[in-house]
Amino acid sequence: MTNRSLAQPAPPPPATTRELRGLDLYRSRGAEIEHIGHGVYRVPACGGGVYEVNLKVFADEPESCNCPDYQRHKQTCKHVYAATVARAKARMRARTVQAERTKARASRASLAPLAAAL
Repeated sequence: MTNRSLAQPAPPPPATTRELRGLDLYRSRGAEIEHIGHGVYRVPACGGGVYEVNLKVFADEPESCNCPDYQRHKQTCKHVYAATVARAKARMRARTVQAERTKARASRASLAPLAAAL
């Protein structure tokens, strides 16, 4: 029996080495990650070259990478993590741009009656 309250959720599990290496790869070479298709990314390899990563677009689709680590262990590799971060950052930028456009449109719409009255 633990003394943990239901109001205090358990802390998240510590990040794995692959997750940390993926984040480091994104930080150092994220500008080189290319989105080339529906859930498909080209991610730079640390030793040169490029790997192709397929991220899940729908829940029932598998993710994959053609790097030796993924092919050998069939576990999420650092390239998949780096591509996931790149996709999340791109989505965040797109949402920010859309919010700014919506805000500008709403502002113009609210000024239209004032302009018509002049």
